[in-house]
Amino acid sequence: MVDMKLSFDPMTIEHLGFKMYSHLPNAVAELVANSYDADATYVRVVLYDDDGRSVEVVDDGHGMSDEDLGEKYLRIGRNRRSEDGGTSESGHRRVAGRKGLGKLALFGIGDRVSVRTKRADTDMWTRVSMDWHDLKATKGEYRPPTDHEPGDLADHGTSIRVEALRRRTAVDARSLARSLARLFQHVDADFKLSVVGVDGHEVEVTRDLRYELVEVETSWRIPEDIDAGGGFAREKDIHGEIFATVKPLPAEMRGVTLYVHGRLAHEPEYFGVPESSYAFSYITGYIEVDYVDDLDEDIIATDRRSLSWESAEGEQLRDYLDGVIRQVADLRRGTRTKAKKERLQTDLGVDSETWVATIRGPEASSVRDVLDLLTSSDSEIGDDDRTSLVVGLSELAPEYADMHWRHLHPRIAEVAEDFYTSEKYMAAVLEAAKRYVADVRAAAPDTANLKERDVLTKALRDDGELNVFTKWAGSGFSPETEKNIRTAQRELSLGVQQGFRNPLAHEEMVRLDGEGVFTYQDCLDALSIISHLRRRLDDAGSPA
Repeated sequence: MVDMKLSFDPMTIEHLGFKMYSHLPNAVAELVANSYDADATYVRVVLYDDDGRSVEVVDDGHGMSDEDLGEKYLRIGRNRRSEDGGTSESGHRRVAGRKGLGKLALFGIGDRVSVRTKRADTDMWTRVSMDWHDLKATKGEYRPPTDHEPGDLADHGTSIRVEALRRRTAVDARSLARSLARLFQHVDADFKLSVVGVDGHEVEVTRDLRYELVEVETSWRIPEDIDAGGGFAREKDIHGEIFATVKPLPAEMRGVTLYVHGRLAHEPEYFGVPESSYAFSYITGYIEVDYVDDLDEDIIATDRRSLSWESAEGEQLRDYLDGVIRQVADLRRGTRTKAKKERLQTDLGVDSETWVATIRGPEASSVRDVLDLLTSSDSEIGDDDRTSLVVGLSELAPEYADMHWRHLHPRIAEVAEDFYTSEKYMAAVLEAAKRYVADVRAAAPDTANLKERDVLTKALRDDGELNVFTKWAGSGFSPETEKNIRTAQRELSLGVQQGFRNPLAHEEMVRLDGEGVFTYQDCLDALSIISHLRRRLDDAGSPA
């Protein structure tokens, strides 16, 4: 019978166990790492909330014999890399465990730990139960209760259950799976990991899961897109991906995470770059620095949440990471501005460059300045607020704003707008003049068979059918005022006919446009005059 004995200094348990691992995901990750080192192909993290919250990690690895339990698992500080050659039992995996302290992590999250394990070709499962309070009460030598139960020869694997969790709130399966995805990068075709909730629903842990709540704006791969360090990444076989997001990230995701052989080695950080230099709340990602495991000096902290930068190798890596973050900052400025402009075009149908180009007056520069501010990479305006501002700006200064600002009569705008936006200014005025004469003719039936000039002359003469002063009749204005306004309507109408219609009888429209006889400004002025005359027509009535 193997003597199951856990030997330790009581202060070791206090400092390296209970006080070091207080986060459930980090402690569970230690168990998952053990399963990986045991050549497991499938690991399930099962949550319970019946007579007390607990979590169990079940794997199909090679399992442990009683000798393994007594001489290896219950031995604090065992460096399995040096003892086992740094590889798993099958020789196919480089082991993740190094310091032999991971088992203490479990007492940081719960009071009771039970291990049930069996190797293939043996007929007994072995169960070892450990209690935190009993362990602390001993004087450096703890003999946990052990028992055996029959099992099929083909069965193998290990399950470790942590009970009496110190959490006040229930554990959410998807949240835990997302946390494990950030802590553990080994998942692939040969290693599956999932979390089973108290309701039996199973969530698979994948690399993509850690970013499932993130809307990515753009991304860069290392070393393909980032060349910081003068070839350092390729020399050290460093890989990774960094993302710029559309919306600010949760605090725990801000920064770049370092992994060493699939396990978290440094929590998200910006590695010395001043965080005020640009919008760090939008940057996340990961970098795999496996070579760190091959250094003579172990620079990974025991809780695997940070690296030590004190050594020459650590300082060299930190300098490289500093360069990566700075290069990402530069790349992000350009890509974020482009992405914001593309989003405006997708969401609102607004192409900012085309929009500004349609505004011919001096106001164009002001519109451009506002749009540049709204799409700047350094702008912290949220998407909803930016959309509201752009919508408001588009109402104040729409495409072809010069024309819209004139507030043309709808009948005139209807026939002129397409020609104006196509820069066929003479045609825009011509169609507007034709529409105006047609409306005069319709309002004065006696002119139905007359030529255009005669229509205007007859309908708008002092005793003609249309009196544009009818609206103000009886308001006390002098007869001279009425006569002047009616005369102006007639003479301006005839001027439009002579200045805009008649030139076409003698010159080609293409030449008139091409030679600048009718510029965009001339067109707008003419359309305003015609619109004024047409608006007066709405108030016209028969002569008094």
